[in-house]
Amino acid sequence: MARALVVALLTAGTAVLAADLRTELAEYDARVSAELRAIDAEAAKLFDEASAARATNDWTRATTLFRQVHERRPEFVHATRRLCTALVRSGKREEAVPLCREAAEKDGSPENLVALAEALTVTPPGNTPPTPDEIGEGRRIATSVLRDNPNNFFAATTVFQIAYSSQDLATAGWALERMEATHPEESASAFFRFLLSAAQGDVATAGAALERLRPSIPAAEYEQYKSAVDSTRSWTARLAEPAAWIVGGWIGGLVLLTLVGWILSRATLSAAAAMPPTIEGSERGASLRRIYRGVLAACCVYYYVSLPLVLLVVVVAGGEIVYGLIMLGHVPLKLLIVIVVAVAVTVFAMLRSLFVRAVDGDPGVRLDLEKHPEMRRVLDEVAGKIGTTAVSNVYLTPGTEVAVMERGGLTRRIAGQAERCLILGIGALEGMKLTPFKAILAHEYGHFSNRDTAGGGLAFSVRRSIFSMAEHLARGGAATWYNPAWWFLRGFHRLFLFISQGASRLQEILADRWAAFAYGSAAFEEGLRHVIEREVRFSAHVNDTVQDVVDKKRALTNLYTYRLEGRANDAAIVAQVEQALAHEPSVFDSHPSPQDRFRWVQALHASGEPSASTDPGAWSLFSDREALERAMTALVRANLKASAGIELLG
Repeated sequence: MARALVVALLTAGTAVLAADLRTELAEYDARVSAELRAIDAEAAKLFDEASAARATNDWTRATTLFRQVHERRPEFVHATRRLCTALVRSGKREEAVPLCREAAEKDGSPENLVALAEALTVTPPGNTPPTPDEIGEGRRIATSVLRDNPNNFFAATTVFQIAYSSQDLATAGWALERMEATHPEESASAFFRFLLSAAQGDVATAGAALERLRPSIPAAEYEQYKSAVDSTRSWTARLAEPAAWIVGGWIGGLVLLTLVGWILSRATLSAAAAMPPTIEGSERGASLRRIYRGVLAACCVYYYVSLPLVLLVVVVAGGEIVYGLIMLGHVPLKLLIVIVVAVAVTVFAMLRSLFVRAVDGDPGVRLDLEKHPEMRRVLDEVAGKIGTTAVSNVYLTPGTEVAVMERGGLTRRIAGQAERCLILGIGALEGMKLTPFKAILAHEYGHFSNRDTAGGGLAFSVRRSIFSMAEHLARGGAATWYNPAWWFLRGFHRLFLFISQGASRLQEILADRWAAFAYGSAAFEEGLRHVIEREVRFSAHVNDTVQDVVDKKRALTNLYTYRLEGRANDAAIVAQVEQALAHEPSVFDSHPSPQDRFRWVQALHASGEPSASTDPGAWSLFSDREALERAMTALVRANLKASAGIELLG
């Protein structure tokens, strides 16, 4: 097939050949025909008819006509040579070789010598293959001609074919370089580049050469050669192009999500500063919140779609490395074990993360609201001001957190039937006045009103999945720089935080507005300042208290009333409080900066409800403060023993 295609490419009609080679052949034929016409016009006519048959690959007619010319003018070597080549194409090599020798002996021109070299080395169908001596002779003749005439295209093609047939790829490459240097646009040059590249295993270059050749050959032959190229590729190479498109599209999606998140983050700050000082003025923020929900949902879906891709990359990369080690002939056992274990751990961690379930435990110690009627009353009062349903339960914690959540399945949360909970850290209540406390509760109820706690199941699932995968990768020793899954996890976690925390910041801004309009800008600012300050002071108090009771071997019955000398006006704590109030968040923080929040609620100029002449404080809502503080202290002691092995006396 290859030899037949070469013949067709070099001797077919002028439509196949490139312009410069067509011109060279036409000029050469004109000179030869004129030379014969000068001595025998009738022979020249036969010669022209034979050349026309030759151009259309009609070798039977060409042989007959060239033979007639040769018989009329045996001294005309061009007819002798062309009769030889026509006989070769007709499958009559034994008859052709003597004619080519005759032409070369009469005139050792490059054309005659190249024709002899081809006749000596070619094996037409049904013919006896040339002997090694004939092949060696033909090779020496063609190589000598090309060395003396480096721009002779046909000498180069003959050298290439002889060298390629004998697997002398170096000589074939030299001949091909000469072909491409003089006639790079020729189909034969493209075809030989295809053959040589395929033989050398350069699939990409072979494929490119075949595409250049495609317009010059029949579709069936193109498909045959393409199939041959594809069959030499490894399965990973065959998947390389579609994989590149998939990975490129995947990366493009991540970039798009990041860009949208950045735009939304900027829009959130702009919207916060531009919202009119009315509760209806939050409409723009509500629109942004809906967009955020859509983008966050897209991010979550993107995470689950990405997992199979990352899993495939890990398995394929591990398999290719193991295969490469085997091909080297020496497999370092320790390295092989590391790779296999890393792949196995990664696969397990990724699959395990898809099925992690949330533990729906109580977020704190449930407060019996029947024993604290004032707290129940305030909870209902604040809910009425915000226009939402009050919490069902209050869960106390030892710290300073204040938050709301909904418990129950995704369907129940979307339907508004979930258990509404307030998580209240009693460490925040010290020194808090009642009205600022109501404003803080109004902020939390604002989340209910905005449905910030409804739905969100997909985002929670992604968060749990990310943490589960990270935990199992770390435990298995696969959280390393060479693990693609670890890089994906780290990068996607940052993207997820970037988008989800941006949504959270918008939620906080809108909830702040509910609090300000319900109880006044000043009351909410005071309550927020108090919570931020208590977080710093209480953290320092806990650390110092635990250190003190351990050092002095004292009992700790009430963490909240334990007194430490010289700590009330500690300059370091005051500095930490100021630093917390002036904190500038990163794009990964869930809350805007306190200073921005203060400025935005101040701009509302909301008066809220009139302040009472005397404020009994937030602790007045609870019937037995001492009992609650002791219960939370006991919980702190239990947590310290379980997490740090520190056992305190009660």
